[in-house]
Amino acid sequence: MTEMRTESDSLGEVQVPADKLWGAQTQRSLEHFSIGKDLMPREMITAYATLKKGAAAANHKGGRLPDQQFGLITTVCDEILGGQHHDMFPLHVWMTGSGTQFNMNVNEVISNRCCQIAGNPLGSKTPVHPNDHVNMSQSSNDSFPSAMHIAVGVNATSRLIPAVTGLRDAISAKAEEWKDIVKIGRTHMQDATPLTLGQEWSGYAGMLTDDLERIDDAL
Repeated sequence: MTEMRTESDSLGEVQVPADKLWGAQTQRSLEHFSIGKDLMPREMITAYATLKKGAAAANHKGGRLPDQQFGLITTVCDEILGGQHHDMFPLHVWMTGSGTQFNMNVNEVISNRCCQIAGNPLGSKTPVHPNDHVNMSQSSNDSFPSAMHIAVGVNATSRLIPAVTGLRDAISAKAEEWKDIVKIGRTHMQDATPLTLGQEWSGYAGMLTDDLERIDDAL
């Protein structure tokens, strides 16, 4: 049988697997909203870690977050950004509200890992509290959409734009290679004006160039 520990929140006590970094609210979500097989993507995990690290820095600069809590939160966020603890985010994409449960999953994991580093028991919320410190000056209504924007921006820059650029350049190369191959155009299910295969494919390349500009404008 899995060893359990007792965590508590405003709704009361909850039994949580003793070796897990999440807390009461994450466990409640697992018990009531384990719908389907689609878990929160890794991109959102790292985006939220970026956001929590930035929020901690802002609160520390503003004199609201003490040095110890700021240092611990920053350390744990860096661990998450480095690929650690991703198995501590077990929630499904289907949940209630504005992403509150996932926001709390992040808060609880960071808090418990901070407690662990400080030599305190999981669930002690000392020296880092999931709400009072990790979630300081934040609301799920703001942090979840912000994390989505971070995830989209980072992955559009690092993955989407390079992939589309590579496809555009490959198509452009084929357009040049096929510039002397003449073919019959087609329109309304009948033959139309002749053109080269290169001209046709240059249109595809042009379309992707326009798409890249639109992606850049959106960022």
